[in-house]
Amino acid sequence: MKNSMVFFAFILLICPKAFSQHIDTLEVYSSSMKKNIKTIVITPSKSKNTPTVYILHGYSGYPKRTLKKDIPSLLELSLKYKMIFVLPDGNYDSWYIDSPIKNSKYETFITAELVQYIDDKYDTEKYQRAIMGWSMGGHGALYLGARHPEIFSAIGTISGAIDFLPYGERYGVRKVLGQNKNIWKNYTAISQIEKLHNTNQKILISCGFDDPFIEQNRKLHEQLIQLHIPHNYEESPGKHNAKYWSIAAKIQLYHLNETFKNNEQ
Repeated sequence: MKNSMVFFAFILLICPKAFSQHIDTLEVYSSSMKKNIKTIVITPSKSKNTPTVYILHGYSGYPKRTLKKDIPSLLELSLKYKMIFVLPDGNYDSWYIDSPIKNSKYETFITAELVQYIDDKYDTEKYQRAIMGWSMGGHGALYLGARHPEIFSAIGTISGAIDFLPYGERYGVRKVLGQNKNIWKNYTAISQIEKLHNTNQKILISCGFDDPFIEQNRKLHEQLIQLHIPHNYEESPGKHNAKYWSIAAKIQLYHLNETFKNNEQ
């Protein structure tokens, strides 16, 4: 109870208009994993047929940290753009994939179970649904978005760890994919980009000049050009930290809002 009151006080402090919107902290049951997944859902007041953005945190993150540290402006941006933001817990280092070796099915959870739950519970616009994230979550957004174009009409990746082969051992990949790196290749986000052909999805890519993943993102940009896949690519000053993620998220959400408005016409 004490922690809940502190979190509520924090919301009021950073967003005085929070009383006019809903911030739901949910336990969404995953039938594929037989457990509840903590998920925060932010909705603007009196929302109807509302665009939805699924926002995936990075390695070691969790939804409350997203609001407190990584992108604290989400509450304000939900009101500004009249969007629903869905923040699922990625279980520290799931990489948002379906593991072939353990009970970790975060692709199934997000794309099947969570999307259905949110559409049933909230007044969403099912054809205006995006997915975005940073670092591990940037990987997850691109991986899931490319594999499920029927679900997500737009994809945003920020500081994306889109090819974890060189560093995956340090960040939990072995736990979800096992020892064989030949198998790892099939689960990297960059391995999925050919699926983006002819999908008409809006694709947004952002990375800072001083980010350790900048070369991976440049490679992604080049491959998308070679494949003639339309996308927005932005490099700007910044490191692999919350300061950059927060700025880039504001820019991407602006573009997503413009995309959603154009889709209405």
